Amino acid sequence: MNELQNWINNPDRDYAAGVALFAQHCKNKALVRYFQTGTARFRMAKLVYEMGKLAKTADKRANEQPSAARQTPLTSCITGDKKERIKVSVPDFILAAKKEISALYALIDKQHRELYDLGTSNADDVVRKRKKILDDRKPAIERADRFYQLKEEWFALEDGPARNRVAKDIREMLAAPPEKQPTMVAPVETHGSVSLQTAVSGLSDLDLSKRRSALRSSITKTQNMLQYQTIRKGESPTPMPPGPKRDEYQKKLKTLQKEYNAVVAELERRSK
Repeated sequence: MNELQNWINNPDRDYAAGVALFAQHCKNKALVRYFQTGTARFRMAKLVYEMGKLAKTADKRANEQPSAARQTPLTSCITGDKKERIKVSVPDFILAAKKEISALYALIDKQHRELYDLGTSNADDVVRKRKKILDDRKPAIERADRFYQLKEEWFALEDGPARNRVAKDIREMLAAPPEKQPTMVAPVETHGSVSLQTAVSGLSDLDLSKRRSALRSSITKTQNMLQYQTIRKGESPTPMPPGPKRDEYQKKLKTLQKEYNAVVAELERRSK
């Protein structure tokens, strides 16, 4: 649909207008509510991605059935690549991740309704309840966002070290409780004639900024895992004992730091 693509192509995208447009064409109420309860700072990139899938589906339908496409509004956000994914064997951990995302969206939606029902009163008991809901909702939102990002990365990558790294991160998230999960981004793996600099220079400005933020967070969490055996800094150091697991985290930290330096250098180069 032209209106979807026009919003995507607009460099000064309005988040609220985008959410309203998305709500008109997507029947997944949980996903719509997810965007409605968020802000442009944290949800814009994902909204652009989902809007792109809607536009892609609309274009495909228009090409297959031109007359019907002009008369029938788009009512589903199920994309054309769903059929492609059905044809391949999807691992159990991806299915588990999708189930987890669905459950988290439902939880976030429930918490949003609870906040709405509390109203705007500043009475002490209402303030306490509101704070508790907000505190409970934040980790749910972060976990849902991380699962979603990893799942999409896994589908986008080809078989190889990078995809295996993402798969490992997903399994670790599924196995660990939310407060201890090592939610760290997978470093870019390069091979053959493709250098790290080439991979980084191919990213857009927005993707570079997102990657820098994600890498900074992952570096801190990896350092904490090595020093405290948890992604959050503890009261006193409890270093991870020598062994294969520590070697793996040290290797990952080195790779993350190398990529972070490359991303920062590329951003600085573009700003000149």
